[in-house]
Amino acid sequence: MLLVVMLVGMAAALLVYGMADTTTLALRRDQNTAVALAQAKQALIGRAVSDVNRPGSLPCPDTDDDGSAELFAVNDCPSYIGRLPWKTLGLPDLRDSGGERLWYALSNKFRDHPTAEPINSDTTGNRTVYSESTATTLTAEAVAVIFAPGPVVAGQIRDPANANNAVNYLDTKGGVNNAIAAGPFISALRSDTFNDKIMVITTADLMPPVEQRVARELRSALLAYKDNSGCNCYPWADISDGTSQTDLNRGRVPTTALPENWGTGTIPALPGWYVNNDWRLVIYYAVGRNFLQSGGAACAFCVDPTLTVDGVTGKQAVIITPGPAGVSGAHTNWPFDYFEDAQNNDDSNDIYVTPSSTAYARDRLYIIRP
Repeated sequence: MLLVVMLVGMAAALLVYGMADTTTLALRRDQNTAVALAQAKQALIGRAVSDVNRPGSLPCPDTDDDGSAELFAVNDCPSYIGRLPWKTLGLPDLRDSGGERLWYALSNKFRDHPTAEPINSDTTGNRTVYSESTATTLTAEAVAVIFAPGPVVAGQIRDPANANNAVNYLDTKGGVNNAIAAGPFISALRSDTFNDKIMVITTADLMPPVEQRVARELRSALLAYKDNSGCNCYPWADISDGTSQTDLNRGRVPTTALPENWGTGTIPALPGWYVNNDWRLVIYYAVGRNFLQSGGAACAFCVDPTLTVDGVTGKQAVIITPGPAGVSGAHTNWPFDYFEDAQNNDDSNDIYVTPSSTAYARDRLYIIRP
């Protein structure tokens, strides 16, 4: 009897150990997949922020499994779903816990092609992602979706002849097929018929760091304008067609500047992407009267010699980025519903405040000297 009790005890212990070990292994595999997805997301956002010609744009998916983004077919990506172009992104050959390469779907609005619509704070993703069923929407503004396909499920064939067909890697749940390029897509718990893991890049994820890159370059351009202009001043503001209005100190950064234009003499030109992607329409710009042409003598709308920020006077100029549309505001009537703080969207004075929101997708204010 003692021997039987010992054997039963050992069997029970082994069973519990085996269950615990299996659970640990599953958790470790999920963690490895999560790390790979996070690396991919970080690399895509970094690529969008640093793009030379279209900040915010992303590469086409890889449709032949060579690790490189596909070239455009006329004006479009050959497909808006394929594998993650890990070589193009400068990544290692990322794999999920099942040893499969990651897949990637892209919103056509964010393709890196000049015929695509402008990319700025008003641009939103157009891919929908559900959770568990179509009753719950994670987002309707996905810019990109990254998939870890996991092991093969029934009906999928992953031989060389089917290696680049998304239906053999991405699964279906509740009538939503993750292999459809334009979506919608779905995230769900693992089952015998569904084991995709996904990572979503939304407008709110992407646009804040892109705006920060834009603001830094714009700030540098305005400083260079002042340092290299004959008037040692900042350009007059614009409020309508992109051209400076020579009695206006607040509104938008002009793309055609007065008293001297961008690219004149030693004044640098504005980046081409700033003009082509309509960034001027979303960013607020204000200059203290003393730092305009002839000390702002012609300024009909100036209030103070310098700008006041958070109660401190003496600021030369400020720019404010609005955060992504749909997150920080409706973005329909500029500037009044672009900026969250009432003081910053009041264009009747020269008083500004550091945005009160601490959200990642908040407005941001940048002071230009001193």
